[in-house]
Amino acid sequence: MTTRRRWAAAAALCFALLAGCARDPAADDVEVARVASPDERADAVLTEANAGATASFVYRIRLVAHGADWRAAPALAELHGATRNVSAYGVDLRWQDADTLHADYLKARLVIAHRATAEVAGHRVALQLRSGIANPAAPAGGMAPREP
Repeated sequence: MTTRRRWAAAAALCFALLAGCARDPAADDVEVARVASPDERADAVLTEANAGATASFVYRIRLVAHGADWRAAPALAELHGATRNVSAYGVDLRWQDADTLHADYLKARLVIAHRATAEVAGHRVALQLRSGIANPAAPAGGMAPREP
């Protein structure tokens, strides 16, 4: 193989890798929980992405108007490898009141808080990420429904 062909092959490989990195990170998300606010003006939506056998589940929290599609809503937070107990992955969403959403989890490998508040359905909602909260009733594995 000539030097020119090696450089062309290396450039093609780099381009393919960069193209793969440029895709929407939420494209593989699946809605796994939706909880309406007490006043039913907003929904907290939790999505799960399964990055494969060698990576942790990624959970994203979004706020949308009640019943609205979540796909265009920005994630307020991402939790990588979040667990609810020693055998269950995931995050539990609970409304304290119409203006405060709690995201409870036992632990996570990485937590990225993009925004602490969001304007939705005409009012501001605060997101509180709370670690160290176990859910012993959560079933083992990820939160997404299993294929039959």
